[in-house]
Amino acid sequence: MKPESLSLPTGRWTGWVTWIIRILTGAVFLYSGFVKAVDPWGTLYKFDDYLAAMGLEIWPNLVLCGVFMLCALEFLLGAFLVLGCFRRATPICTLAFMCVMLPLTLWIAMSDPVADCGCFGDALVISNWATFWKNVVLGAFTLWLVAYNRKSGWIVTPALQWIAFVITGIFIVCIELLGYNYQPLIDFRPYADGTTLFESESDVEEHSDGATFVFTYEKNGVKRDFSEDDELPDEADGWNFVERKEISSPETSKSIKTGKDDKNFRIWDEHGDEDITSDIADDGMARKLFIFMPDLTKVSIASSYKINSLNSWAEKNGIEMMAVVAGDEGEISRWKDLSMAEYPLYTADDTAIKEVVRGNPAVVYVADDTIRWKSTLKTIEIDDFLAPGTSSDPMSFGRDNQMILRNLIMIFLAMTTVLIACSFLPKLGKIYGNKKKINVKDAELK
Repeated sequence: MKPESLSLPTGRWTGWVTWIIRILTGAVFLYSGFVKAVDPWGTLYKFDDYLAAMGLEIWPNLVLCGVFMLCALEFLLGAFLVLGCFRRATPICTLAFMCVMLPLTLWIAMSDPVADCGCFGDALVISNWATFWKNVVLGAFTLWLVAYNRKSGWIVTPALQWIAFVITGIFIVCIELLGYNYQPLIDFRPYADGTTLFESESDVEEHSDGATFVFTYEKNGVKRDFSEDDELPDEADGWNFVERKEISSPETSKSIKTGKDDKNFRIWDEHGDEDITSDIADDGMARKLFIFMPDLTKVSIASSYKINSLNSWAEKNGIEMMAVVAGDEGEISRWKDLSMAEYPLYTADDTAIKEVVRGNPAVVYVADDTIRWKSTLKTIEIDDFLAPGTSSDPMSFGRDNQMILRNLIMIFLAMTTVLIACSFLPKLGKIYGNKKKINVKDAELK
């Protein structure tokens, strides 16, 4: 009788098909869960887009818990499929998952509420219809696994599969917590460490040939749009700035590329009606600190002491610091009054800020036009930057995300390898014992 770990279902070809389907399905779930877990902020933003499209309002902390659970569930299901853990329950849970995702992605493909479904985060952007057909294939694979997976072999023995659950769960939750509290350990966006924050002057001119901006102002409840060529209304006459929208011309616009991603980050003055990106990029300061706040209304005033302390430290060490926020003039004015900010404040689109950095507020250090590190403000473990002993080197506040990720992956793979080895040791022992008995019998016959 064959060992259970090497047995096949009803026939050899069926067994090989089951193994191939299981590995492929598991790999997709592993990849999908991991790239979303690396950047939980991005997944959270995508959830918010879906909820807004559906007209639903859910408690933010509940949405955040849903993001963490979704990423962890996908990664766990993928790991269990690859390792052969919980061979009956895993396909059933995967099928239940696909029963939710398949109609959801069909609705997304047909109604197109968002441009990108976000199933692979920012790592791999595919169309909404491609996502739906991908899920159709996965659904068919899952149905096959429900029928045959329980008869196929394992890589981690059922006696140790609970340890695989613990190891995998701890690993993916650590990835999520680091990505949420610090920054994504892998940055799939255009503004990763080591890239430039601003495009070159020639690229600015190239881009400006293909994009224009429309400015919306409101007076007495009536909104009116103004183009770049129009004379903008005076706020002293009762006009209030509402928003700025970019309108691109597909015939002439040329995307600014960093690898595979578009790159076009713009900074505007405090009033939001003058593009000052080139002024900031070419102001002659080699070192800059940017405080990014994608939602000024959700920034606690308690953080203003730390920001002001960082600004004093920057001035002391010859570093230019500024805040780039998403908010209207009233919100900016209230923040300046309450925080007693002595640093300049500029504006940018909230989506553009979220492309650069995660967190609210977050800090980006730029030296020689290159992004050196990014971090949420709260994870810089200094409350008073003017305290004795505080380093004057801004690089000391950054973290080596690649090293952190590499160490986590190595630990996870090492523990999984040990688990697999322990799973097969009894089988190897039986094989060795049988061979020894055969040799003894042969010796007795001779």
